[in-house]
Amino acid sequence: MTITENNETVVPKLIFIVPYRDREQHLNFFASHMEGIMSDYEKTDYNIIYIHQCDDRAFNRGAMKNIGFLYVKDVYPNEYKNITLIFNDVDTMPFTKNFLNYNTHVGNVKHFYGYDYTLGGIVSINAGDFEKTNGFPNLWAWGYEDNEFQKRVIATGLNIDRNQYYPILDKNILSIHANNERIVNRMEYLKYAKKIRDGFDSLQKVAYHYDEKTGFVNVTSFETIHKHDPNFDKIHNFKNGNIPFSTGYKTPQMKMLSL
Repeated sequence: MTITENNETVVPKLIFIVPYRDREQHLNFFASHMEGIMSDYEKTDYNIIYIHQCDDRAFNRGAMKNIGFLYVKDVYPNEYKNITLIFNDVDTMPFTKNFLNYNTHVGNVKHFYGYDYTLGGIVSINAGDFEKTNGFPNLWAWGYEDNEFQKRVIATGLNIDRNQYYPILDKNILSIHANNERIVNRMEYLKYAKKIRDGFDSLQKVAYHYDEKTGFVNVTSFETIHKHDPNFDKIHNFKNGNIPFSTGYKTPQMKMLSL
């Protein structure tokens, strides 16, 4: 939502970017809970946008996060670099208000929740810094986009700040994962293993519209440089391990998010 006062656009200090599709129960809970979490903030100081993938292809979480950044850049072309972006999963939130200090500054990336080998869960980053990293890889299905994003942040020379960090299952963070099964794609996993780089700059034919009533950025079109092949999709239960495929060559020694 773009708030105006006296016909002038008010630029929020914080913008939450929440990738979303087909999680209505989680969405309703998140929206209600975060209203309380942010109740002490001025309404003009923050915005929560849900980046909604509208098509029936496999979910591309990295692309949705990247498109969230592109949307912010489009709405605030002259001010976006000074906005703090909070990448927040729809099933993860603090239990109490005034608990997480979302504000950050140039050169400093705050990681609040997750695993320390991957920048997922809840992450605050200056939008100008995010632009320097080229964002997340646009991996289809369940991928390693957060693992790769951490590598990009480090390679860009940004500091990862875990002074207020809570590991998975910490009682201070409410996390409501649905189950341990995810659709994974062998070819997308190999892209990560081979360190193939893409990001927001390689997205093509991006089209979206903003629904002010819902806070949805409805993404109706986007293409990635590497096409999704559903023939390589399969359901993987992460109770059976974090590596869904063997590659035949040495892969990056990074764990994957356990659910």
